Amino acid sequence: MSQCDSPHVYGGISKPKMEEIILELKNNGCSITGANPWNVDVHQFGIKLKGTWSGDTGKNLTVEVTDKSFLVPCSMIWDKIDPIMKHINGLSEDYIAELKNKREESLNFS
Repeated sequence: MSQCDSPHVYGGISKPKMEEIILELKNNGCSITGANPWNVDVHQFGIKLKGTWSGDTGKNLTVEVTDKSFLVPCSMIWDKIDPIMKHINGLSEDYIAELKNKREESLNFS
């Protein structure tokens, strides 16, 4: 059940972009359980999210707020998420692949 009126749907989210989103959430201290849908605990103000991706055919990511402190208005949560998703949506597939390659190269110790 959503704590905010309605989920937000973000288009243009390919599999590589979805992988980057999950990686960045983890790198920023979020706990993630599940695999489509993903349940995300951001460890701030009791905010918990649920993300459901339609796959590479639809390329839609639906995000809903499943829990939050009563002190945090939904508008404040969406004011943080919406610009990030707009930025991710604007990244080219080539750029996403380049990020992944750089990460893999930095892990190669040979």
